[in-house]
Amino acid sequence: MLSGVIGLVNPGEVQVVDINQASSLSYYTVSNGRLIHKITTNITKASYASSLDNGPAPNYLQESGTYYSYDGHYFYTRENFSKMIDDYNGGTRTNAINADNPYYNYFQYLPLRSKTAYTTDQLNNVLNSKIAGRTSAMTNMAGTFLNYQNQYGVNALIAIGVAANESAWGTSNIARNKNNLFGLNAVDTSPGQSANTYSSVDSCVKTFMETYMSKRYLNPNAGVYAGGYLGNKASGMNVKYASDPYWGEKNANIVWMIDKTYSNSEYANYTLAVKDTIGTEHTNLNVRKEASTSSTRIHTTKKYSNQSFIVLGNQNGFYKVQSDGALNSERSAISDSGNYNYDNMYVYVSDSYVKIVLEGKNGNGGNSEEISVPDSVKDVLEYEGYVQENGWSDSAKNGQIIGTTGKNLSLNAIKLNVNDLDGIGIEYRTHISDIGWQDTVKNGEQSGTAGQSNWIEAVQIKLTGNNASNYDIYYRAMFQK
Repeated sequence: MLSGVIGLVNPGEVQVVDINQASSLSYYTVSNGRLIHKITTNITKASYASSLDNGPAPNYLQESGTYYSYDGHYFYTRENFSKMIDDYNGGTRTNAINADNPYYNYFQYLPLRSKTAYTTDQLNNVLNSKIAGRTSAMTNMAGTFLNYQNQYGVNALIAIGVAANESAWGTSNIARNKNNLFGLNAVDTSPGQSANTYSSVDSCVKTFMETYMSKRYLNPNAGVYAGGYLGNKASGMNVKYASDPYWGEKNANIVWMIDKTYSNSEYANYTLAVKDTIGTEHTNLNVRKEASTSSTRIHTTKKYSNQSFIVLGNQNGFYKVQSDGALNSERSAISDSGNYNYDNMYVYVSDSYVKIVLEGKNGNGGNSEEISVPDSVKDVLEYEGYVQENGWSDSAKNGQIIGTTGKNLSLNAIKLNVNDLDGIGIEYRTHISDIGWQDTVKNGEQSGTAGQSNWIEAVQIKLTGNNASNYDIYYRAMFQK
């Protein structure tokens, strides 16, 4: 297995080395809380070709530990290396550390039909710092990526990651001499000669985001479509876009670097669900206009495993997901246009075939229905949370989440407040680790221990006042195993 795919090789073109005689093996480790993938391309040498940041490490992997995985989703110890091979041959992951909880590198599996909230100045600051003192075609180009993100529905942050990887931050000969940031048509046998030439860098970025991405690699009707995210050789753009089996992970590594510059603020912005997580299943899943088996089938996913979706909600046994393909105005078919509308281009897939692998800050995944707040009480309830290392969150309302998911950061304190609703107040208390239940507080007062190492284990909330019986309050919590 390599990059998620089991295949065949010509025995005359490979060297078989006993594992105990190998000078290096590709492995994962945790360093300062980050999951790092050390990749060797020659196991007879004690060196590594790449060291790729996969983001915040999952909590079941230990700092400085050594772990093995050839699909990037299920991890094994050295003691279980032979059992990993047995699992691969048997089409299972029974002996993995995380047998029931597959890991997905967030930016490697985040569909490009997402958006970055980073500003032109923020992205240019990173770009220009990486290319300082060198001639680069990417200097001050962040605004161009953001403009085309909004028109063609391609995440500008991920597109910048691809450009930086393909063009060495805009300093390659192809980038500087041909205005080609993405290696477009730069075939392996003659990259410098065959690569396309563009009249400007702007023209190249437009072509990449409109034609290569929106019309082709993100279009389920196109032959190159294998999932609308970077991915690996099992699914995603990496299947057809590049021969390098770690191309998707290398692009994501750059995105992680940019996001880490701004305190991981875009990590887990979206809820992700995946179909066929083992990799031996290949469901050709129907993608429908509405949440019903009788609704129009817009397309199928094709049979690629580990296919990722952005979850927007859950309705009648279906997940509402962001559409990979640009849709027509009736949302009934894939459009030939590259233009994309984030608000109107959504579809539905059966929740029987996909699994939530990361609950995002939007809080729209899981097993609950979409949150719908009646207009009469919108913006009435406001709340804040104190998160370990991050401090107090911004005020949230109307079903927005406070706290974090997938980051191993505890929620230490909360404040709740009811505004502009006659005869209604709110009381609440929290159960704090090693301390117990706190005294009941009300209307914007703090419950919990901000700035300490204790965390909230339980919450009780009730409405008060003369009109309390006329209203209900709903809340939910996500707990770490």
